[in-house]
Amino acid sequence: MGFDGEGMLRKCIFFHTSVAALARICFAGWLIMNVALDYQKNCVVTLEIDLPSDRVSKEWNTISKEFQKQARMPGYRPGKAPASLIATRYAKDIEEEVKTKLVGEAIREAVKTHNIKIHAVEDVEKVEIAADKSMKILAKVIQTPEFELPDYKNITVEVAKKPVTDEDVEAFLEYLRDPHSKFEPITDRPLAMGDYAVVTYEGTVDGEPISAIAPKAPNQIQGRRNAWVLMDAGTLIPGFANAIEGLEIGQDRTITLDVPESFPLEELRNRKVTYAVTLHSINTRTPAPLDDELAAKIEPGLTLAELRQKIRERHEKSAEHQFEMAKKNALVAKLLGLFTCELPERLVESETSYILKDIVSESQSRGISDDEIKAHTAEIINNASQTASDRVRSNFLLTRIADAEKIEESDAEVYQAILQVAQREQMPVKKLAGELARSGGINRLRDQIRITKALDLIASSATVVEPAAPQAA
Repeated sequence: MGFDGEGMLRKCIFFHTSVAALARICFAGWLIMNVALDYQKNCVVTLEIDLPSDRVSKEWNTISKEFQKQARMPGYRPGKAPASLIATRYAKDIEEEVKTKLVGEAIREAVKTHNIKIHAVEDVEKVEIAADKSMKILAKVIQTPEFELPDYKNITVEVAKKPVTDEDVEAFLEYLRDPHSKFEPITDRPLAMGDYAVVTYEGTVDGEPISAIAPKAPNQIQGRRNAWVLMDAGTLIPGFANAIEGLEIGQDRTITLDVPESFPLEELRNRKVTYAVTLHSINTRTPAPLDDELAAKIEPGLTLAELRQKIRERHEKSAEHQFEMAKKNALVAKLLGLFTCELPERLVESETSYILKDIVSESQSRGISDDEIKAHTAEIINNASQTASDRVRSNFLLTRIADAEKIEESDAEVYQAILQVAQREQMPVKKLAGELARSGGINRLRDQIRITKALDLIASSATVVEPAAPQAA
C-alpha cells in the first residue's frame, strides 16, 4: 500500500537528533516569514512559522473583495455592499479562508527553503491571527528517512517454480467434469462409504442445540433437512460418515462423536456432539464420460484434447504469475536485509491498523471465533506491526529507487488504476475519481504506480536460482 502525501512532496531529510534552527525566509528582496525548525525522532519536524502582518493583510483584503463580489445583502445590489459591512458580517468566514490559503503556502515555502522534502503533513496544531494581522502557525510534518540505497541492480534470490504436471491438468479436468455427473438412486442395499446420502440431522451438545453452544457454526455442522452428504471420512465432524454407514433407507440412528482438538470451531473442541440422523435416500455418482461431447459442454467448440491444452495453458499462466509474485516478495525481503532506517511512527501505526482489520476479517470469514482471535491478540498485533514496518520501509525504498531511475506514472496509468478500483468496488468511475481527489487518493495511486514500476525494474534485472535440494539425513 502507498502512503498518503496529501499533495505534498514525498521526499525529506532525516536527522537522528533533535535540533532547533531559526531562519528568515526572503523572496524577491522582501521579508516573507520567520521559521523555527525542530527536528525530532520518528522522522518528525515541527515548524513554527510567523507570517508578517503585511502578507496576511494582503491575503485578507483579496479574500474580502471576493466575498464582497458574491455577497447578497438586503438594501444593496449584488457586489455593491460596503467593504466595512462585509468585513464585519463575514469576518469568521474570511478568517478561515485566509488560514486555509496561507497555511498551505507557508508550509510549502518553509520546507522548500530548508530543503525538507516532506512525505506528509502530520498535523497543524495551531493557527492564530493576531489583532495586527500577523499570523502564527505550528505544524508537524513527516519526512522520508535518509539512507544509502543498496545495490538493487545485481540481486540473486532463490525461488522455486512449480511445474504444471499431467496430474494437475487431470485433477482440474475432474473438477470441471463433476457437475456433469449423473446420480442414480440405490434402493437394494444399506448406505456405504462413497455414496451420497440424503439425510436429515440435528446436532446437540449436552442436550443443548449446537446453535446455542456455537452460534457461528455453519448450518452443515448444526444440522440440516434433506441434505446431500458425501460418505467420506472427512465429511462434517470426523467420524460422521463412518457412524451412519450401514443405515437402511427410512432408518433413524443417534450417534455421538468426539470432536478433535484441531477442529476449527473452538466451542466444540474436545467435546461430544450427538446427532439424530434419518436417512431418506441413497445415491451413487456416475461420472460423465471423458470425451469430446463433455469437452464441448464445458468449453463450447473445443475437443477433449483442446480442452486439456487450454487447462494446461491456464495453469502455466497461473504458475508464472505465482512465480513472479514469489520472486518479487523474495527481492523485497532481500533488499530489506541490506539497509535500515528509522520510520515515521504514525505511518507504521496506520499501516498496522489496516493489516489488523484485514487479519480479523479474514479470520472471521474462516469461521474463527472472536474469543479465539482475542486469545491470540498479542501474537496477532506483533505480527501485524512487523509486517507494517516492513511494508512502510519497502515503500520508502522503492520510492527512492523510482526517484533514482526517474520513473514516472502516466495519466493513462492513473486512469487505468482508477478504473480497476471502480470495477472492484462496483462504483461509477466519475464518482470514485471525485472521492479520491478529495481524500488524496489520487496521489496514493500515483505513488503506488511508481512503486510497482520500480519493483518491476528490479525484478527484470534480478538473477533467480532454484533453491538448493535439502541434504539427506
